[in-house]
Amino acid sequence: MKTKIQIPVSENLEKLAQKLKNKAELFIVGGYVRNSILKIGGTDIDLCSKLTPSELKELLKDTDYVVKDKSKKLGTVTISIFDEVYEHTTFRTEEYEDNGKHCPVSICFVDDLRKDARRRDFTINCLYYSILKKRIIDIYSGLYDLEKRQIKTIETPSYVFDNDGLRILRMIRIACELNFKIEKKTLKTATLMAYRLKDISGTRKQKELVNILNSRIKYSVSKDNAHIRALKYFNKLHLWSSFYSSVSFIKLNMIKKTNVDLMSALLIDMIDSINPDCVEYYLRYMLGGKGLDFTTKQQEYLINVVCGYFDALNRLNNKNYFFKYFNNFEEIGKFIAHKSIFLFNKYNFFYKYLTNNHIPITIKDLKVNGDDIKKCKPKMPEKYYSLLLKELLSKVFDGEIKNEKDDLIKEIKAYDYRNK
Repeated sequence: MKTKIQIPVSENLEKLAQKLKNKAELFIVGGYVRNSILKIGGTDIDLCSKLTPSELKELLKDTDYVVKDKSKKLGTVTISIFDEVYEHTTFRTEEYEDNGKHCPVSICFVDDLRKDARRRDFTINCLYYSILKKRIIDIYSGLYDLEKRQIKTIETPSYVFDNDGLRILRMIRIACELNFKIEKKTLKTATLMAYRLKDISGTRKQKELVNILNSRIKYSVSKDNAHIRALKYFNKLHLWSSFYSSVSFIKLNMIKKTNVDLMSALLIDMIDSINPDCVEYYLRYMLGGKGLDFTTKQQEYLINVVCGYFDALNRLNNKNYFFKYFNNFEEIGKFIAHKSIFLFNKYNFFYKYLTNNHIPITIKDLKVNGDDIKKCKPKMPEKYYSLLLKELLSKVFDGEIKNEKDDLIKEIKAYDYRNK
């Protein structure tokens, strides 16, 4: 189906299409076309044609357009001119293994747009716009589904999800970002094929989860509760087992109460529902390299906030609590306040006392360090330095000694490591 609908195209992009027209027709495909019709913007420009990367490089040689390989296997390059960057992919067909790994095992470049269309996911993402002819090629009735505001697979849902389990998460995310419904057969099949998500790498699942939590702020049409709606789909489709959960249903309590730090809020809800024997151990596995593969810095932050919340509920004593959680207490405190104002006031009072009185809370706050120990105790093995500094910090915190260098040096000189 060809439809005359004009999509906003920059002068540089139109010139690019003109330069290539003798060899191939250049199309914009996917989100940019979809969002332009919806008049919401907010996506990158994905291009496609029958031209291979080597042909593009040859045709654009000695022009202002710079072509760089992004994925030779997939036939994807970036084309940039000044501050504009596009991504171009050669028309192709794909073959997959019998799993949902989101990774084709073989690629075949083709010159037929219809064959290229069969590898895509949802009808509203399968709209091709001819830049020079100013018309939309709509093979799978995507314009109809845009009008109905629904997500529907291009072919049978089993065909689409069987090749790529990640498409189940994409379906949920796009539906919630755009405030669309999911077509009944597509949703039902996704429920039956949710097991395909287990083949997807933790990194890819993490990225989709982060995007889902940000779905409420993606577009002007996105609703404030878009992420909650998405997580309810997780419950309905029983997706949590693919996110290292031993339960299929998560009570969405904390995440409904906050609009900030949504990942920490979701983890709190997951821990509440799963009730693992050791919260920190579970989180280290779930967030680590064998799980969702967050960076080390992200892992430490999330673990500190979530464990800080639960240790407050368990009424960990002030000293041990703030030695562990002082640096993140402002974030942790927001969650505690949603659960118990009494506990929040209790810990917040002590937090303000420590802050206002500049009481040392970490070894770095002490007015001595390892060099001072070495000068005072040159024969003491360095393995005892950390133990000594922790003892000094504890005494300063308890008010037994002042955080003054002379006082701390006296303690160092009196320290007998041989009895430790």
